[in-house]
Amino acid sequence: MTAPQHRAQLADRVQRLEATAFRLGAELGDLKTAIEQLPITIRQEFVEYTEPVFGEIMAGKASPATKENLDQLEHRLKDLIETQFAQIDAKVDRLLAALSQPPSS
Repeated sequence: MTAPQHRAQLADRVQRLEATAFRLGAELGDLKTAIEQLPITIRQEFVEYTEPVFGEIMAGKASPATKENLDQLEHRLKDLIETQFAQIDAKVDRLLAALSQPPSS
């Protein structure tokens, strides 16, 4: 192989590796964002669930939450957390699969 051909082949391989790194970097960014958003999402869900109840209690139109109400809230939050973690796990699996593939030549 001549020097120009060798340089062209190396340049092509570097370009493919850079493209893969860029794509994986974007996916890692998505993963980081998903992890950072989880506490915010849980807090928002909690506020959306409890705020109307507190308003009704303060207005004298309702009583404090029962154990059943709190159990329902806990169930909804657990489902939300499990869904978020399942999405994060799927992203991690895609990243690991992409990293385990040898670069094409």
